[in-house]
Amino acid sequence: MRTLLISLSLFSLAFLVTCSSDSAKKNISKAGDVAGQAVGEFVSGVSSGVQKAFDMTIELPKSLEAKGVKFGKITVKNDTEGTDNLLTVYFIFDKNFDETLVAKVFDRKGLEMGRVRQKVTGAKGDAKFVEFHFDKRTNIDVDSKITIE
Repeated sequence: MRTLLISLSLFSLAFLVTCSSDSAKKNISKAGDVAGQAVGEFVSGVSSGVQKAFDMTIELPKSLEAKGVKFGKITVKNDTEGTDNLLTVYFIFDKNFDETLVAKVFDRKGLEMGRVRQKVTGAKGDAKFVEFHFDKRTNIDVDSKITIE
């Protein structure tokens, strides 16, 4: 991407140096504007594609649903030492809740590669983010399966 931007800039600069008419300069300016917009749209498309690829969903177990718990937004990010080992879940409480939950991560072959216990409490009508901090060697990939029970 950077190479494309540098190439476009150098081409425009070289063309400006060799052309002296105002109409040529205006055409170059318009061409640069169009190229810049195209690059901007490409970058935006790539970043939204990456975001969609990393959107995580975790099935809500019937046992938690019966206790008045729902999941909202779920994200995975890096902590200071590991890569994609910090799971953040937005919990919504329809009933009072006070339990220790276990989050597990499985690779694409179904092998467990991370497990963490976290105390989760919430009053009826409340909602909050809860972090499940896995070992730095646990790398939650797009094709990983996550359970919380």
